[in-house]
Amino acid sequence: MKKVLFGFLLIASCFTFGQKVKYKKDLAIVDGKDFVIVKKDATSDDNYVISSLKGDDLFYLKLNHYLDSKFIDRDNPQGKVHYFEVYSPDLNTTYFEYAFNFCFMCRYTEGFVKTIYNAKVINEDGSVNMDKLQLLSKKMGFEFSKKRDELQNSNGTNTVIIQDSRPRNGVNISIGR
Repeated sequence: MKKVLFGFLLIASCFTFGQKVKYKKDLAIVDGKDFVIVKKDATSDDNYVISSLKGDDLFYLKLNHYLDSKFIDRDNPQGKVHYFEVYSPDLNTTYFEYAFNFCFMCRYTEGFVKTIYNAKVINEDGSVNMDKLQLLSKKMGFEFSKKRDELQNSNGTNTVIIQDSRPRNGVNISIGR
C-alpha cells in the first residue's frame, strides 16, 4: 500500500510541478501563456526556426547525428545519436547543443521550449536575454560534437573481441599445473 501511495504522489507531483507545453499550429503555449512560435524549416528536413510572438527569429535548431556503436539496439540498428545544434538566427554563432529525444506523443522541440522557458532566456518583450543565454550555453555545452569528433578521430581502431561462450562437453582434467 505504501508503494502505491508513493507512486501516486510521485506521478501527481510530476504533473503539478512540470511545465505543460501545448501547441496550436506553430504556437508553443507554456503554462497557458503564448511563448514562442516553432516552425519547421521549409528548406531542410527536421530543422526548426524558433521565433518570438512578434515574428522575429530567435534560434535555429539544426538536427545532426553521429554513429556510436554503444547505442546499437533493436530500435536503432545503426547506432545513430541525434542532437540539435542551437544557432543564432543568422547561423553565424552556435550557442549550444541539445539532446534530441524521439517522442511519439509530443513534438521534437518540446524539451527545448521547456529548457529556454525554465532558463528565462526570452524576455517578456520577446527579445533574447544574452546573459541568461550565455549561462545556459555554459551549462549545456558541446558534448555531442566532442563525442562525434572523438569517434571520427579514432579511425576505426576499435577492437571487437568475440568470445566463444558455449559450454564444452566432457571432462576437463588438468595435470601438472
